[in-house]
Amino acid sequence: MKYPLVSIIVPCYNHEKYVSGALNSIVDDTYPNKEIVVINDGSTDNSNSVINQWISGHEAIVSIKYINRENKGLCATLNELLRLSKGKYILPLASDDALYGDTIAERVLILEENEKNGKLVLISDALVIDENNVITKQSSMAINNGNKLKFQTDNGILEEMIYQPSTVGPISLINKLIYDKIGYYPEDLPAEDWFFYQRAASIKAILFFDKVVSLYRVHSGNTSVGNISVDQKLRLIRAIKTSIYRNISWYPTLYFKFLGIKKLTRVMLTILKLRVKKSISDV
Repeated sequence: MKYPLVSIIVPCYNHEKYVSGALNSIVDDTYPNKEIVVINDGSTDNSNSVINQWISGHEAIVSIKYINRENKGLCATLNELLRLSKGKYILPLASDDALYGDTIAERVLILEENEKNGKLVLISDALVIDENNVITKQSSMAINNGNKLKFQTDNGILEEMIYQPSTVGPISLINKLIYDKIGYYPEDLPAEDWFFYQRAASIKAILFFDKVVSLYRVHSGNTSVGNISVDQKLRLIRAIKTSIYRNISWYPTLYFKFLGIKKLTRVMLTILKLRVKKSISDV
């Protein structure tokens, strides 16, 4: 088997407690041709010192690039990480999550075999863990009630991505060619997932591999869980609305465009409810 370079990109923001574990999990995977690219996105905790200490003990083991800079936001950080990466394949890993199961080689082989079929993104599954590394769910797709049966077909994947993406956590391996086809992450949005997965699914570039490949941590610092403020929820829901607006022209048929309009309607109703809630709380 050939071993094309895999770039594991790690955006870090205030994860001093978890970032060493994330980096250790990369080293623990036995794939022989990989690099780590880390950006500390203006953390206000001790993440920079923790990362530097980790690098000093591991730089002879694995290639690593590290940048510590001011905060620019997740999508800008991901784009910068992509530009710094040299790999054919990109594996995004948030600094509070971890790889699991020694699966990089297996996943690379699947994408290598399916590149000729236009498959450039392989999505898998993750165990959900809490702040103390206790497993709370056997599938990260359960968080958004994902239907794995839908992921068996191109149309089913696009339906899921339009209506309720269940692709949470570090579950993707990405052929870098996808960014030439769909563009990089919009830096005016606070999150990348809806935008990226909808566009990739619209051109039938996603393949599903039903295996646990990582650990997805749900804790008080997650921006996707129910304990965030109304203002944060509004920001995220508006980002979902913007993603659908920008992507609806990519949807391949009238059926999927109808699904997009239906989802937009629900999103706008959610925004209205949140605005009312915020108005009441501000009184």
